[in-house]
Amino acid sequence: MSSIALRQYVLEVGHSPFAHNYLVFYDDDGNIAGQFHGLAQDPKKDEFKEVGRSSDYLTVVPDDRQGLYREGQPEKTLWRGPYDEATARWQAARSVHDEINRRGLTYNFWGSDLNGPRDVDAPIPDVIAGNSNSVSRTLVEAMGLRLPGMPYMAPGIENRLLRQPEIDQILRKNGLPIPKGGLF
Repeated sequence: MSSIALRQYVLEVGHSPFAHNYLVFYDDDGNIAGQFHGLAQDPKKDEFKEVGRSSDYLTVVPDDRQGLYREGQPEKTLWRGPYDEATARWQAARSVHDEINRRGLTYNFWGSDLNGPRDVDAPIPDVIAGNSNSVSRTLVEAMGLRLPGMPYMAPGIENRLLRQPEIDQILRKNGLPIPKGGLF
């Protein structure tokens, strides 16, 4: 059976552990068939960074360019089943990859969308920033899966990078059901 899992690469920031969440697709034999990472990308040097700053772009990368996969990292299986259904879910994640990268979002270490306070009756503004954990949350939701609790704090996990109607459209386009209920 194929599976899709959420993994955590733990970073030490000061004396506190924070996590970079990312997705791994395992084939029927348990081999890694794909990964998705949200990374900071320096727009001038076109280089990817483990941790970026606000002058960087937030980019979804479909492989492990930083070598962040390590044996023994915290991991939770999000889905297990036939390979063809796994590839449909992974294709939904590719659609998110394309959409996020097209937007040229700003990288924000804490994952905030930088929209600040607003009048509660005002329309919700477009998302303008996020981090790797914002990417993983958006990918998980667009695959029709639920985000699990993980052992380490992952700032930005609360920030979805696409609006719900956009996520629902990606699910429909890939023949996946729209889940009912909350995230947890």
